[in-house]
Amino acid sequence: MKILIVEDEKHLNDLLFDYISEAYPKADINQVYDGLVALDHIHQTSYDLLLLDVMLPHMNGFEICKRVRESFQMPIIMLSALSDEENQLKGYNLGIDDYVTKPYSPKIVIKKIASVLSRYENHTPKQESTYGVITYNFEKFEISINKTPISLNKKEWELFQLFVTHIGRVYTREELLNLVWGYDYFGYERTVDTHIKRLRQKLLDASSYIQTVYKSGYKFEK
Repeated sequence: MKILIVEDEKHLNDLLFDYISEAYPKADINQVYDGLVALDHIHQTSYDLLLLDVMLPHMNGFEICKRVRESFQMPIIMLSALSDEENQLKGYNLGIDDYVTKPYSPKIVIKKIASVLSRYENHTPKQESTYGVITYNFEKFEISINKTPISLNKKEWELFQLFVTHIGRVYTREELLNLVWGYDYFGYERTVDTHIKRLRQKLLDASSYIQTVYKSGYKFEK
């Protein structure tokens, strides 16, 4: 397992390194302190987990996350002193898996790492499947609409997978937050709406498959 720690404060970077090394002794852990250097590492190495600070030299964590999600599906845990709701929502809307505010307990970070990794390790169907005009392969992260390939970020993939494997089931926003983000983010229902809107836009001719159920939530059905 390869892990990248992106944190410009050396003592925090080293602290995370020590705790992760103890929890995952076989992990290959890289440490960087600069945003542009981090992006270069990500494009050169296939990482299984990214621990990402927000306030970094040369490129902030939000911009890194945005660029990563354009091409990669790796888990991202954001670590930041910016604890306000606006910045946390910004992170989740960019597709991060968890947002940890400073000061934090390294032991809690380790627990969050384990939780995020376990969600990614869940087995998904390997065969190509079709529903309506959609053809998809979860193992290869491939999806096309009427034979036109489209690209989904990690959270969009998780939403799509949940919907297409439970055709017709109505999910509340709270349920989607719990099932896709892994926690009960009270008051963060806007995160769901934002991701649903983007997923609909990307599904092109299949956008109508995601249906809004009045006063209930969303369902996926032709």
